[in-house]
Amino acid sequence: MARNKFSSGTQFIMDGIEYVIIRKEKQDLIVELIQYKQRKTYSIYELEVAFYEERLTFRDTGERANKIKMDVEFTDDEKTEIDMKLEVLHPVIKGYFHKIKLDEYLQTLKDEKNIVVSKASFYNWKKLWEQYGDARYLLKRKPGPNQRRTLGEVIESLERIMGEKLYSGEEVRYRDIHREYKGSINNINKMRDEDDKAIIRSVQTIWRIVKEKRDYYRQQKARDGVVAAKLERDGSKPMVERPTRPLERVELDWTPIDLFMVDPKTMDRKKAWLVYAIDVFSGNPLGFYITFDTPDSFAIRQCLLHCFLPKVYLKKLYPDVINEWTAYGIPKELVIDNASSNNSYNIEEICENFGMDLLFPEVAAGHKKGTVERGQKTFNDIVHTLKGTTFSNMFKRKMYDSKGKACITLQAFYYIAHIIFVDIISHNWSHSRIGGTPHQIWERAFAEDPSLIKELPFTKKEIKLALCGGSKKRKIQSEGVTLSETWFWSEELMQLKNKMKQEGDEDLEVLVRFDFADVKKVYVQNPYDYSYIEAEIDPNRINEYEKHYDLEPSLPIPYQQIKTICLSEGRKRREFDDTHIIQAMVNIHSIEQQQDKDKRRGYTQTLQAEASIVEGLALGSFDYGKLGAPEEPETFRYVGQLTEEELRVKKGKDAKDANQAKEVVEEAKKGNESTMVSTAEVNAKPKGKVHNEAQRHQDIDDDLPTYETSRLA
Repeated sequence: MARNKFSSGTQFIMDGIEYVIIRKEKQDLIVELIQYKQRKTYSIYELEVAFYEERLTFRDTGERANKIKMDVEFTDDEKTEIDMKLEVLHPVIKGYFHKIKLDEYLQTLKDEKNIVVSKASFYNWKKLWEQYGDARYLLKRKPGPNQRRTLGEVIESLERIMGEKLYSGEEVRYRDIHREYKGSINNINKMRDEDDKAIIRSVQTIWRIVKEKRDYYRQQKARDGVVAAKLERDGSKPMVERPTRPLERVELDWTPIDLFMVDPKTMDRKKAWLVYAIDVFSGNPLGFYITFDTPDSFAIRQCLLHCFLPKVYLKKLYPDVINEWTAYGIPKELVIDNASSNNSYNIEEICENFGMDLLFPEVAAGHKKGTVERGQKTFNDIVHTLKGTTFSNMFKRKMYDSKGKACITLQAFYYIAHIIFVDIISHNWSHSRIGGTPHQIWERAFAEDPSLIKELPFTKKEIKLALCGGSKKRKIQSEGVTLSETWFWSEELMQLKNKMKQEGDEDLEVLVRFDFADVKKVYVQNPYDYSYIEAEIDPNRINEYEKHYDLEPSLPIPYQQIKTICLSEGRKRREFDDTHIIQAMVNIHSIEQQQDKDKRRGYTQTLQAEASIVEGLALGSFDYGKLGAPEEPETFRYVGQLTEEELRVKKGKDAKDANQAKEVVEEAKKGNESTMVSTAEVNAKPKGKVHNEAQRHQDIDDDLPTYETSRLA
């Protein structure tokens, strides 16, 4: 081991402050604070205690301690090297170096033991032994030059290139940096004489310099974000004091879900967020919430709502979940990210109302919520096995078509999430805790400590109204209240509507609260006593969702799902080609203009059209079958049964009636009459003799029934 002692000139670091020993006075040491040039006195015992408590470390002025091999398991080559150097340093180690002549000693080693060592090497090894007193420090350090002889302009050029390329967040190849470096050196050489040009270093040399000079934390922060970079640099720091029981400390955070979800009707692909809360003592998932919107205080409230309520719905709604989920309750401490959306009065008020201590780590310190960070990674690792996964980054995805493979809807992913949290996380062996699965640790703690009680509010409605994130202002209409083109109705709601109408408040908007995770039911605030009325979703709308969007009516309906459907239907309405409506309106206004002109002419055109219709009806549209049987069947005779005189009289009468009907039609066409033409006038029997012989021989089939007809109808 390296040998350090409290003597003059020894440097050490205690509690983060650098000291150097000035002198020793019996059992006390006079030390100087290097940075502040102030002197203090410590006893050797105080410094020994600080060393034991790992508050004091000696400073390695030779900068070799961090490069040695920490264990004592050496390879054969390393053991041979150490044995050889210890043999050479034997006079130094045994304390008789001052009695030998170095040149003769080195020649003896060469002649007798075939060990060739220069005086410079001997003194270097002697210095290391006297400084450290540890054979490990005699081993060669990592290969490479002790001090790089690269010119200053090369370092300056590389630092400029790294600032432009490495810290922008994009992937950069070191060969591209080398090309940039060559270009900058060539520009420098253009301004120099031939004998003063800078040498262009190799790719390997530039690569080693970049690795030494780059700020890896800054590079990772630009690519993966502050939280991931700090987690990589600092690790997942443990808590100062680990919880001793369930619900003592709960961590809550959110992360993007590495999966594209599908709208089954439009086939649009979307990525969602997971808001997740976990019990630190047991590692048991306590609740979650999934949303397409960026998480905010409302999303946190929805997740807390799921944490507080028992999961007794599990077997009814998700029968494929094998095990039970017994974790629920109100935590004592809630740790959430120190984001501006979280640090709001709304969240603080909720925590105060429920007796929870709200804790915020410092800004961008997600690594201090190690339990939930690890839980989110476990969740996404399982998601990476599903179709449509985006993987953790684009380099892992390679040629995988995430959007093309996507097939899971939001409602189905809720089902999958329950299986992951219950069967794969809660009932799987815990590697970071002793005692079994998170579920077993949770249940054992409640069984062993009777004072642990899972608290519940008076009613489920009470806790829902306190924590549900949905809140809208709406007017009550005959169909109820609407959210995303979906109606919610109840008899009690209609009674409130009628009361508001009587009071003259029918235009007043009321507050509608709803659970983002399930909108089968909403709560409407009574503006007169501030109570809440329940209203359920229109069952016809659920049937339409099931028919057109493959929505399962028995499962909870997330608000995001009906919102997506509403947006999809609106998009389809906007994309529908309704330009034919323009021509339809043109045709309507054309008819309107024609009628306006005809009005000014006394409806001449309309009356002519009606007369043509009447004439057509009289000549070709009569249905003989509708005549029925004669009123006096016994007087009915066929044409062959009439006498010749009766037949001649019959023909004359028919001809007279036909001429009279023709005159009436011609008068109607001229528009000289505005009264009704009755069948009595059309069928009136002629007075006097028949003068037209042709009318007497008209066929009897022209004897048709007549109808009362309006000239304007």
